[in-house]
Amino acid sequence: MSPAVASAVTLVLVLVLVLAQDTAAGDVTARVRHNCKTRFPARACGDGWFRIDVYRCAKYFLTPRTFQDADDNCRLLGGRLVSMHSPYEYSQVLCLAFRANKRKDHFWIGGRSKYLWHSFQWTDKTPFKFQRWGFLQPDRRSGEECVEMNYQTWGLWNNAVCTGKKYYMCARRS
Repeated sequence: MSPAVASAVTLVLVLVLVLAQDTAAGDVTARVRHNCKTRFPARACGDGWFRIDVYRCAKYFLTPRTFQDADDNCRLLGGRLVSMHSPYEYSQVLCLAFRANKRKDHFWIGGRSKYLWHSFQWTDKTPFKFQRWGFLQPDRRSGEECVEMNYQTWGLWNNAVCTGKKYYMCARRS
């Protein structure tokens, strides 16, 4: 096969994958919308905070901040960046984010690399056992020590540079 034909075939395959990913993303958005409405309805804690488990409420903030500034703001409010420990808590966080911002913007959650080579921990010091990483994440790129949500599609996680400004979600005991 000539280099020109190989390039054309590669381009067609890339376009097919992009279209398939866009279609799948639309399906995911529809599923998130349906599940949030039927299985994970919002339960208010007051002042824009919503219950994510028996003990905690969370709030999504539409003010872009660095990871550290976001966590500092959460501390001022009596909490930390949100952590998740089960599929139920993850679904509550995902639905809260979906209700607050339907554009699927990336936002900070409380995961941070503990040591070199990406051993992660939650900023609230709870065990980092539950995970929802995107494909080939976390990667080993230098400086990507903080965890964002909504990577590639709704709800997937990625390790990112902590100085980037993103929306964020705090959680605190109720």
